[in-house]
Amino acid sequence: MKNQILASLILSIGITVPVAAAKNKVVKIGERPESVTKGFGGKYYVTVMNSADKEGDAVIKMLDEGKVSVFAKGLNEPKGIAFTGDYLVTADQTRVMKIDSKGNVSILAEKKSFKREVSFLNDVAVSHDRKSVFVTDMGAISKMFDPDKERSLWPLESKQAKELPAIGCVYQITLDGKITDAVSSGQKVVPGPNGVGRSGKAGLLLGDFFTGNIVRKTAKGKLRVIAKGLRGADAVEPDGKGGIYVSSWTQGKVWKLTENGKKKELILDGLKSAADLFVDRKAKKLIVPDMLAGTLVFVDIK
Repeated sequence: MKNQILASLILSIGITVPVAAAKNKVVKIGERPESVTKGFGGKYYVTVMNSADKEGDAVIKMLDEGKVSVFAKGLNEPKGIAFTGDYLVTADQTRVMKIDSKGNVSILAEKKSFKREVSFLNDVAVSHDRKSVFVTDMGAISKMFDPDKERSLWPLESKQAKELPAIGCVYQITLDGKITDAVSSGQKVVPGPNGVGRSGKAGLLLGDFFTGNIVRKTAKGKLRVIAKGLRGADAVEPDGKGGIYVSSWTQGKVWKLTENGKKKELILDGLKSAADLFVDRKAKKLIVPDMLAGTLVFVDIK
């Protein structure tokens, strides 16, 4: 009874209670996992970057009923991953790769194919018709952090923040390699987009890493900020019921936004670095890579 009264009091005065990762299933997956999706055979596929200074040693790992194995090799620094139905597609630093059901890796879009200088390709989301993917380029990521502090973004009111160039953008890439802009560079509300998710048939959700803005791109192309302050935003994924899950790489947290971003609930806390999560609606699970811990965290959701 005392616990019930305390819980009611906490909710009534608006205190957020941290949800520790230790309460959830945790699977060791490898060195520097970044993103996860459900793909071929209903299994989970995870980008595992391995060493930070060696090209070609990164892999895609497959998780099948608790068993971890290497599915594809020869990548450099794969980050976001998504499944089109025929391919896994991953952003690999300055190029985008696709992987077939046998684990064969090929280039979907190479660096020289983009119309502007590629900075830092990151998240991937599949279009509604599954004929293309959306890929974020975070832009000037090297100018976002205070070099004298560990994983600390410059304060938003700082000189460095005001001088940060808004060169991040979102590309749309067809499965035969044609590249167009989904969100062009120069957008002040999303100077450094990290996460991208699909919103309905024609809209997008964007998570800006530097500002912490969560932005909805409408079907008519307008950008609307629906939430602020979620700095280090990594994944931004709809739950199919009007909610949006957002992770923060710098804060090690995951939130659920409801009422079009007006309400925010802390779902997971205490991670070293909450990366690009996946919402498994069928299994009612949220799968969150903790990059610096080398694990996947499984959270039950409604």
